[in-house]
Amino acid sequence: MEIFDLKGRVALVTGAASGIGSAAAIALGTAGASLALIDVDEEGLETAADSLRDLVERVSISVADVSEEADVQEAVDAAIDHHGAIDILVTSAGIARRSPAESMSLDTWNRVIDVNLTGTFLFDRAVGAHMLERGSGSIIHITSIAGQVGLTTGNANYSASKGGLIALTRQLAIEWADRGVRVNAIAPTHFRTPLIETAMKADPDVEAYFLGNIPLGRLGEPSDLAGAVVYLASDASAMVTGHILNVDGGHTAI
Repeated sequence: MEIFDLKGRVALVTGAASGIGSAAAIALGTAGASLALIDVDEEGLETAADSLRDLVERVSISVADVSEEADVQEAVDAAIDHHGAIDILVTSAGIARRSPAESMSLDTWNRVIDVNLTGTFLFDRAVGAHMLERGSGSIIHITSIAGQVGLTTGNANYSASKGGLIALTRQLAIEWADRGVRVNAIAPTHFRTPLIETAMKADPDVEAYFLGNIPLGRLGEPSDLAGAVVYLASDASAMVTGHILNVDGGHTAI
């Protein structure tokens, strides 16, 4: 089991205040990593950090809008100053703003692309430069099956952002492979996160639609991603880069 051990490593996690980001932070901390937690939600971030301090030796937080270049660089610099290095990056920050494509405003399109895709790239660039300098690192993008299969009406911006993340994963994996930095992605199906809970409350038919596309017959729970995150962060996946790991209950097998 030593190949899964993350003791002595530092993981920076975006979107760490709730949902998949919070679950990723818990998984990495349980495996021994110190944590740098990033989110725009200051109160949620404080709560998440407090819950981890008994588990993790060192936890730092930075409040940042991932779509703002200055915020991203400041958060990365603060993490390096606090921990000395960053060995693992998990980019989980993401939003959805639904609208039929034919009437979607440019602002609605841009905001989702800015957070989900550009925000990931900004962290990739800032942390990636640090990892390349050190000659090692593991980057894990949280994308979605929405980047691989169509969803219901209103998700053109979200699906495009997640498809872009898949392409970005493969491109960076090729660019950085010979300098010791691995880049992979996890693509969940519909998971029980605050984003999904909001959608189900707004429309009683949404949960049935979600479940109809998941052969295992249930929504994913954030904790279902723990094994995938630790695997891709650790030496257990030392020969894996440019890979999209679907954690989807069979969704993409339909």
